[in-house]
Amino acid sequence: MEALDYNRSFAINTAACDGEEKNTCRTQLLARCEIETADTGQAEAFFLGKECIGEYMYMEGGIAQVPTSEVCTIFSRKESSLLKRFANHENDVVQAGPIDIRRKGFDGSYSYWTGLHFSLKQTTARHLSTAEQIIDATLAGEVLLGRTTLIDTESGQRALLEYPIHYMNVHPPEKRFQVDVGPILYPDLTATTGSAVERLQLAYVMFNQLHEVEFALRVPTQVVAEQRAEVLHYSQVIRVKAESKLFSLS
Repeated sequence: MEALDYNRSFAINTAACDGEEKNTCRTQLLARCEIETADTGQAEAFFLGKECIGEYMYMEGGIAQVPTSEVCTIFSRKESSLLKRFANHENDVVQAGPIDIRRKGFDGSYSYWTGLHFSLKQTTARHLSTAEQIIDATLAGEVLLGRTTLIDTESGQRALLEYPIHYMNVHPPEKRFQVDVGPILYPDLTATTGSAVERLQLAYVMFNQLHEVEFALRVPTQVVAEQRAEVLHYSQVIRVKAESKLFSLS
C-alpha cells in the first residue's frame, strides 16, 4: 500500500499585507487527522505543521519577537488555525478560520494568505501485523508510521489519525512494544459547536496494544495551586478503545 512520507511532505503558503506579498513559508508536516462526517460520508484532512518561534521577517537584526512564542499551524484545503503559545497562557493566541482569514500579527498589522498548496510525497508501506514484526522493524532502524481510528458511536463520526513514529519502545524477551508519539492532532468528535479546525487539539498518543490508546491532551494547566498563572501543557489524560495499526516505510 501507499502512505505519506512525512519527511518529504510540506505545506507551502504565501502571505501578504495590504496587498503586498511578504513571505512564502514551507512547513514540514508532522501528522494528519482525517475526519469523516456521518451524514455525507465525506472526509476532510487536516495537517499539523512543525512549530517555529515567532519571528520578524528578513530583518538584519532582532529577528525573534520578544516575548518569545512557540507558533504552529493546522492546515487544510478550506480552513486553518494559527496557534501561538507564550510562557503565560493568558497571552496565547488562537486564530482559526478560512485559509484567507486576516490575522493580526505581533506588530499590530494584519496579514492573510494569498496561496496555499501541499507537497505530499507517497512511499510504499508494509503493514506490521504482529509484535514480532513491530520489534524487528524497530530494531532494524526502519521508518515507522502509525494510524489510529476513532469512532464516536452517537454521532457516527470517524477520524483517522496518522503520524510518523519518532520514538518507540520495545522489549524483545516479552514481545512487547510501546508507542509514544506527539504532538499529533486529536479531534473532539462529540463537540457540536465551532468549526472542524477549532475542534482539534494537540496531543500525544500512547499505546502498547492495538485495541486501546491513551491521549495526553494539551490544555490550560495551572502552574501553582491557588494562583492564576497557567500554561498550555499535556496534562489531560484520557483512555479510549480504538484500533491502531503500525507500518514500515522501508
